[in-house]
Amino acid sequence: MKKIGILMVVSGTLLLTHCEATEFLVGIEQSHKRVENSTEINGAKEKHNKSLNATSLKIGGVNGSREEGDRYEFLYNFGEENIVSGLDTVDVSLHYNYTLPSLVRSNEFLPYLRLGASYSRVSEKKGGSSENPKYDAYGYILGLGTYYLLENNLELSVGVDYAYKRWNTLKLYQGAVTVNAKTRMQKAYIGLNYLF
Repeated sequence: MKKIGILMVVSGTLLLTHCEATEFLVGIEQSHKRVENSTEINGAKEKHNKSLNATSLKIGGVNGSREEGDRYEFLYNFGEENIVSGLDTVDVSLHYNYTLPSLVRSNEFLPYLRLGASYSRVSEKKGGSSENPKYDAYGYILGLGTYYLLENNLELSVGVDYAYKRWNTLKLYQGAVTVNAKTRMQKAYIGLNYLF
């Protein structure tokens, strides 16, 4: 947990320095995901589907004014699991939310397009074995959402995302088994942000 906190602080500092953010934000997000995993083991294909609920911690910055500035966000996602192995997954993502203030002439609503990148890792230590396979995945995120201003510094975010990630090729049992996998995900979320 300590490493996660350090990673979030460092990432947030780098984000704010890079984008010259005028506002800093922290938030929490609750999501419901439908995940489809396609796996190929030595040429034999399998598909696994699952619905997951996850909670995310978020830090980021606003580039420009709060009313119409774009957002940079770093998310650490809790409750993720690899749907093939059932093992817990470390999952982080980086978002750029391009705001569209001209779509809705309102002081409360601020719609946005989301572009993002994600990284996931599953590490499995085999009991009594020197093998320690690590499953890594990189992917992209596309989404639509809106912010809704509740009070001066408090806002709600609601949206939907589509994500795709490809897992690294695994060679297990001295290369006798080759595993390739890719994941598609649809996600609906609601979040609460506090802007400083």
